[in-house]
Amino acid sequence: MTKLHFNYKDIFRAFRLGFSAKKIWVGFEGLLFGWLGYMVLGYLAYLVSGTSLEAVWENFRLLPMPDAVASLPAFNVGGWILWAVGVVWLIFVAMTAGIAISKLTYEQLRGDEFYEVKEAWKQALKSLGALIATPVLLGLFVILLLAAGLLLGLIGRIPFAGEMIVGLLVIPAFAVALFVVYLIVVFFFTFTIGPAVIGTTKSDAFDNLFEVFSCVNDQPWRLIWYQFMLVIFAIVGMVILAFFSVKALQLGRWIAGILMNVGEVKASAQVFYKLDLMINSAADTVRLLLPRWVEQALFWLPNWVHNAFGWIKGAVDLPSLVSSKAAMVPNWSAMVGTILFSIAYHAFILLVLAYGMAIWFSGNTLVYLVLARKKDERNLLEIKEEEIEIPEKLEVTTPAEEPEKKAPKKTAAKKKPAAKKKPVAKKPKKK
Repeated sequence: MTKLHFNYKDIFRAFRLGFSAKKIWVGFEGLLFGWLGYMVLGYLAYLVSGTSLEAVWENFRLLPMPDAVASLPAFNVGGWILWAVGVVWLIFVAMTAGIAISKLTYEQLRGDEFYEVKEAWKQALKSLGALIATPVLLGLFVILLLAAGLLLGLIGRIPFAGEMIVGLLVIPAFAVALFVVYLIVVFFFTFTIGPAVIGTTKSDAFDNLFEVFSCVNDQPWRLIWYQFMLVIFAIVGMVILAFFSVKALQLGRWIAGILMNVGEVKASAQVFYKLDLMINSAADTVRLLLPRWVEQALFWLPNWVHNAFGWIKGAVDLPSLVSSKAAMVPNWSAMVGTILFSIAYHAFILLVLAYGMAIWFSGNTLVYLVLARKKDERNLLEIKEEEIEIPEKLEVTTPAEEPEKKAPKKTAAKKKPAAKKKPVAKKPKKK
C-alpha cells in the first residue's frame, strides 16, 4: 500500500500515476467512443438544419461545431437538440472512463498493480446509473427552485397585492437564490470529483451526492486549489507528450523520406515526393473550428494565456510536419496510404488527450483520498474490500429460527452390580 502525506504533495503523483498504459488505454477508449457518437450527432444536426454533408466535411472534417462558419446556416431547434445530445454523450462516456481510471488508480495505491482493465470497466458500467443520476437529481432540484422564482414573478403581476407579496418575500427569495448559486457550484464539482468518489467507494447516487456536498462544504479551498493544480498538470502533461510525439513523427518522416521521397529526375514511375504528399493530405483532415461565441469568450483572456496557446499550437501543429505543400493525391494506393495516415493522426491526438485524461482522473482520486482524510479522519486505502462494498442482500435470522441449544447429555451413573443372593436351603416337606 502506498503511503500518502494527505496534503498537496500527493497531488504531484498524478503525473506518475497517469503515465500508465492501462489508464491511457481506458481514456483512449472513452474518448474514441465519445468522439464517434458526437461526430455522428453533429453531422445529423447540420443535416436536419439544411446543410449538406459535403459542406460539413469541407468545413469541419471530423469535428463539427455549431455557429463556427458564417456561410453555413445556423442550427434550427432540432439541430441544437441533436448537438446537445452529442455533447452530453461525449461528457458521460468520458466520465465513465474516468470511473474506470479512478478504480485502477485506487487499486494501484492499495498495492494491486495487476488490477485488470476489464474489471475496472465492469465496475464503471455498473456505476453508470449513479454517475448519471447525481447531476440529474441536482439539476432537477435547481430547475425546481428556479421555477419557484418564476412563480413569484407571476404572483407579482397581481394588481396591488402582488407588489406587497414580492416585497415581503424578497429576503427569502434572496436566500433561495444564494442557495441556487451554491448548488450550481456543487453541480460543477459532480463532474470533476464525482467519478473519483464512485470509483473509490462504489457509492450510489445519493452517497455520491452527499460526498460531493461534503467536500465542497467542509474543504472548499483545498478542493479548488487541488483542481487548479490538476488543470495545470494535465495541460503540461499533454503538451510534453504532444511535443515528443511530433518530434517522433518528424524523425520517422525523415528516415523513411530518405528513400521514399524521390525528386523529379529520379521519379520515373514513382510519385513525386509521395511521403510528403500523404502526410500533408492526412494532416488536412485534422481541423478544429471553434464556435464564434467561444472565440469571443477566449478574446477576454489575459495576454499570457493567448501567448501560451500560441506556443502550444506552434509546438504541436500537425500540418507543419513538413515544409513542402503537395497538391492532390495522384493514385488509389497513395489515397489508401493517406487514409491510414489520417487514422494514425487522429489516434495520436486521442492518445495525447487520453494522457491528460489519465492525469486528471488519477489526480482527482488522490484529491478525494486527501479530502476524506481531512474531513472524516479516515484513510480509505486501509478499508478492506468487503467494508467498501454495499451488500446486495442482508439475511436476517429471527430468534425463532435460531437452532435450539441442546442440553448436554448427562452421563448416567454406573449401576453397581447387584449383590448375589445366597442360596437358601429348602426345608424338608412334612409327611
